[in-house]
Amino acid sequence: MKSHYKYLGSSLAMAMLFLRAVSAQPAAGTRNPITLSNPYQNVNWSTFKTYKANLHTHTLQSDGWHSTKEVVETYHKAGYAILAITDHDWNWPNARVTWGHHPAEQASPYPIGPLPPNYPANPTWPWSAYGAPTPESLGMVGIQGNELTFRHHINSYFSDYGVWYERTGNKAPYGGITDSNGKEIWEDDQLLAIGDKGGLAIINHPGIPSSNSWWERKSLDWYNERFQKHSPDYLIGIEITNNSIETEKYDEALWDQLLQRHMPARPIWGFGADDMHTFTRGLQGHDGKKDTFSMFILDKLTLEAVREAMEKGQFYACKSTRKIDPRKDGPGLFPAISGIAIDEAKGTITITASNYDNIRWISAPASTEPVADYVTSDAPWPGGTVVHEGEVLQYRTTAGIKKYVRAELLKVDQGHTYRVFTNPFGIITD
Repeated sequence: MKSHYKYLGSSLAMAMLFLRAVSAQPAAGTRNPITLSNPYQNVNWSTFKTYKANLHTHTLQSDGWHSTKEVVETYHKAGYAILAITDHDWNWPNARVTWGHHPAEQASPYPIGPLPPNYPANPTWPWSAYGAPTPESLGMVGIQGNELTFRHHINSYFSDYGVWYERTGNKAPYGGITDSNGKEIWEDDQLLAIGDKGGLAIINHPGIPSSNSWWERKSLDWYNERFQKHSPDYLIGIEITNNSIETEKYDEALWDQLLQRHMPARPIWGFGADDMHTFTRGLQGHDGKKDTFSMFILDKLTLEAVREAMEKGQFYACKSTRKIDPRKDGPGLFPAISGIAIDEAKGTITITASNYDNIRWISAPASTEPVADYVTSDAPWPGGTVVHEGEVLQYRTTAGIKKYVRAELLKVDQGHTYRVFTNPFGIITD
């Protein structure tokens, strides 16, 4: 197995940073020189297009309520161009039938034919093996995906890795998980396996309450250690939005805490995904599924372009307070970014957008110390600090900017709040 650990501070990591960087010289009388890394550096805003994506979706092949065909066709009709079906590796297919939530006649018969080598921990891929149209026939990009479920949930992309159900005994999801040699498997082992298979990984919905029998919240130190140990070559980010609107302060503040610790040398991208199990209910059974997704900015809609954008942070996350059913509800009134411009001479970042009320620029939290118990509190650590408002940020002279800055666009319409989160710009003060 390759060793991916302890990359931080290496010459390779810094080379990656400066290859992305936009250098800027300070005006007279300003503070030290600054180098700015820009995840949208390669975007030609006059020719690139935005594409709606959901990277966290479930079907009857694990604990979802709908067939793969219905899920794919619903997201296509709802305007999504990019979709990853991420069924749980530890569920046998038709869990909802087994649990009595669906009658037996609604069970999925798929896959038909030879079972995949790591069945039932295999991804629901290709879609055509599960009765659904191919992505190509719909003009979509489909991503091979799997949600690793043992201990902390992790989404795996472009890899068929999954933990075999038979090896978990009766202690899943927190114990008794072993590989073919009898070695116990931890989150680090799973992340390394994804990297060895050439895949990408993101850490899922950190703020889910521990009151769920299948979840245990982790400490800030735990997340920090994962991003210290694992390379951005495969561990690329975390979910900052999910169906559970009640934990948004937890997830967003965690993101800012990690960015303050790791930027600019080690980017951590923020993903929005709805974690769809059923079209009509939220992740924890709340009435209504919250509207959240990611918008990719691409020169062409191909699998290669989507993967590159995931690696570079060339997308933004969206979330609203609105409850939706994607089978019948149209798109919400989200802010739309049409340009991000860096002026090196002036030391500015300018965002051009439509349908927004305000743009806030957010940087380091006021403190990196926890303020409450992370297990019981939904705000256990300080979130990022708003350092400026408006479409133009003076990144050299604005007070409070440390290591990174990110933008958040807000819109309020008919009592609902629509939010867009850019990925972070790295700040190096020489």
